[in-house]
Amino acid sequence: MSLLPETAIQTLSAPDVDCLIVGLSGGLDSTALLHCLVQLTDRPRLKAIHINHGLQAEADVWQAHCESLCAALGVTLMCRRVEVALSGSLETNARAARYQAFTACLGPRDCLLLAHHQQDQAETGLFQVLRGHGATGLIGMPQGRPLGLGRLYRPLLDVPRVVLEAYVETHGLKYVSDPSNTDQTHDRNFIRHGITPLLDERFQGWSMRLARQISLDETARSLLAALGREDLSKLQTRGGYSVEGLQQLDQDRALNALKTQLMDTAGAAPSAGQLRVCLRMLASSQSQEPANQAVLGYEYHRYRNEFVLVPAIPASRQDVRGWPFEPVPVDLGGALLAADWESNGIDAGISGCAWTLGQHGQKCLKGHDKPILDRLREAKVPHWVRQRLPRLMRNGEVIAIPALPEWGLKQAVAEGFVAAKNSAGWRVSLTRV
Repeated sequence: MSLLPETAIQTLSAPDVDCLIVGLSGGLDSTALLHCLVQLTDRPRLKAIHINHGLQAEADVWQAHCESLCAALGVTLMCRRVEVALSGSLETNARAARYQAFTACLGPRDCLLLAHHQQDQAETGLFQVLRGHGATGLIGMPQGRPLGLGRLYRPLLDVPRVVLEAYVETHGLKYVSDPSNTDQTHDRNFIRHGITPLLDERFQGWSMRLARQISLDETARSLLAALGREDLSKLQTRGGYSVEGLQQLDQDRALNALKTQLMDTAGAAPSAGQLRVCLRMLASSQSQEPANQAVLGYEYHRYRNEFVLVPAIPASRQDVRGWPFEPVPVDLGGALLAADWESNGIDAGISGCAWTLGQHGQKCLKGHDKPILDRLREAKVPHWVRQRLPRLMRNGEVIAIPALPEWGLKQAVAEGFVAAKNSAGWRVSLTRV
C-alpha cells in the first residue's frame, strides 16, 4: 500500500505535470516521501533537491547522505548551497533562502513536493493562533500553491507522523536527524516539544481535529486570497504596484492584499503586527521616500508612488570587501548580475578588481563627466535597484558599473579599462528577476 493518499496520487499524475522534485533534507519525513514515490510506476519524472544551509557542523555529512540515498534509489539529486543571514530570525532567514533556491530550480511544468504531515499542519495552525492570526479562520500550510514557474504541493498533509515512522521502519530506511530541531529557543520547536506533548496527554487526537479544521477553513482563505490577487493585479504598474491604488483600498482589504502577496511570495503568513507596519509604511500619505521594511526574508520598498516586494540582499554581498570579479551570475536579491562577451567591454586582462555594494554618491568614472548618482536619477532607477547596483572597484577607484537595460542605461567603464578596439571584453548587466 502506498504512503500517499489516493487524491495525492491523482494530483501528481495530472497531465500538466512533467517532473516531480522532492525537497530532500535527509530526515525521516522527506526520506519516506522520496522512497514512496520511487515505488510508483505511473508517475512523471522524479528528481530531488537538497538545500545545504551550512548552519550545522554536519551539513556536508547530511548532503553526502542524501547523495548516497538518491544514488541507491536511482534518483537525480540537485544540491544547492545557500547563504543565510545571521541577523534577525535565523528560522525566517533560512526559510527565505531555502524557498528562493526552490523557486530558482522550478520549470513551468515542475512540481516541488514537500513532506509536511498532519502533525506539522496542526503545529503550524497552533503557532499562527499564538502569533495573532485567526480573523479568517485557522491558518496552516496550503496543500498546493504556485511557486516560481512551477507549483508546490504537500501530498502528506493528511497523513499522521506515526504512519511515516512505521513506513520508514518497515522498509529499513536510514535518515539523518538535525539536533537544532530540539532547540526550544526556536518557537516552533517549543510548540513541538514543550506544548504538544501536554496536549497529547490531555486531548487525544487534537492534532488530527485541528488539521481537519484548518482544511475546512481553507475555503474562506482561498476566497480572500483570490480577492487579494485580484486587487494586486489592479494595482500593478510597469515597475511594481501603485501606492495611490493601495491608499484607495479600505484598511482590511489593503492588509489582505499585502498578506496574500507575502504568502504567495515568501510562502509564510506574516503576523498581524508585521502587516500593519508594512501597510503604514507603504500607504502613509506622509511617508518619506525612499522607504523600506523588512519582513519574512523579503523587503517592501516604496519610491515614486510605486512599491515592490523583493528578496533581501544576501548577507555575503553586504560585506564591505565585496566579491571577486568573475563572469558568473550573482543573485543580489530580486536582481541578477550577469556577464557576457562582446566588443569594447571591460578589459578581461585586468586583475585585483572586486564588486562592492554601497552609496554611489557623486563618484565619477575616469573619462566620464557625469556622477554615477546623477545618471541613475535621470534614468529614474528605483532606489531598491540602486541599492543592488554594484561598483567594480580597484585600489579605491571605480572601474565600471553594470548596464541597466530595463532603464536604458548602458554599461559604463572607466578610461583605461576598456578592452582594446575591436577586441572582446566583458559586458555586465543588472536585470530584475
